[in-house]
Amino acid sequence: MLREELKKRALPPLPETREETVKIITTRLFGELPRVDYTVEVSEPTVIYANFANRTVTHSEALMTVHIGGKSHSFHIDRLLHTDGKPRPTVILNNFNRMGESRYFPIEELSEREVNFLSVFHKEISSDDGDFSTGLAPMLLPNGQDTDTTCGKIGIWAWANMRVLDYALTLPETDARNVAIVGHSRLGKTALYTGMMDERFRFVYSNAAGCAGDTLARGNTGFNRPKRVYQGGELIEDIVRNFPYWFCKNYLRFAETSIPEGFDQHFLLATIAPRYLFIGICATDDWADPKGEQLCALAAGEAWERMGLSGLLNADDRYLTPDEVRPDGHVGICQSNTFHYLTRHNWKRFLDFMEKHLA
Repeated sequence: MLREELKKRALPPLPETREETVKIITTRLFGELPRVDYTVEVSEPTVIYANFANRTVTHSEALMTVHIGGKSHSFHIDRLLHTDGKPRPTVILNNFNRMGESRYFPIEELSEREVNFLSVFHKEISSDDGDFSTGLAPMLLPNGQDTDTTCGKIGIWAWANMRVLDYALTLPETDARNVAIVGHSRLGKTALYTGMMDERFRFVYSNAAGCAGDTLARGNTGFNRPKRVYQGGELIEDIVRNFPYWFCKNYLRFAETSIPEGFDQHFLLATIAPRYLFIGICATDDWADPKGEQLCALAAGEAWERMGLSGLLNADDRYLTPDEVRPDGHVGICQSNTFHYLTRHNWKRFLDFMEKHLA
């Protein structure tokens, strides 16, 4: 069923090398990360609450300050760390709020896992709009988006994620072999881009990243045109009209056809190989196109198969039922019976996937 549908969509073939694939994504979709001289300092952490998981896990915060060209900007890193100092797998989360305030982060439940967490609030890095004068944006892009391949806000958030990873690797609590980057929706796109650009992440998890993230553009169901009813997958036309500042300018050129020239989103997912990729799908989230997400994961699996590894294991060749998970390949997927949301159920499935494939 899925493989026949992939044939109908006539996807462009994956390039022969990862380098070629990365070049396509950076020049046609998210843009190129800035190359700047910088220094970073991180404050001593302040304890917010020390009594998670029967007093074995502490929520604390530290302040990261980035210095570039005589300017500086600071943002918080929320830390949920076990107190015994033992190195553990570590998750870096792009978050829509601070850790203790986020509905996407069930802090009490996650504190009970044998995992450490670092979380950053994306708007503290730079505002989620077309203003490139906020946060890190004017420091990383002093001339704004001055070329067709200059990154947008997703690139700025991704750059900050990489600095958080630098910090994580200084902590004795971090198992450097097993670090993950996680994000939901627009921050799922950011997690994918971060994972593409920084191969130190062994695990990459995007949840409901949808258009320009983890679902295919070709064959997307789109709006119910011409009535413009809010149903069906988001198109490039829609996303660049509402959020052009997430991407490089080259991507905006695909709005007229809603088909990216010479690539599709399985290229982005394929750049994670040979590492581990997990895709969280929301069954009733038509806007993210759940079927397209599953097809994208299946198509990207070729990159792992070329290396003699498993991609998405789907022997019965069918779409997931609600609340189903496929965790055994290097590409794992799960589906929750919900709308556009990073649920505690999907958190559990990803962490189970992560623990199953630890180095």
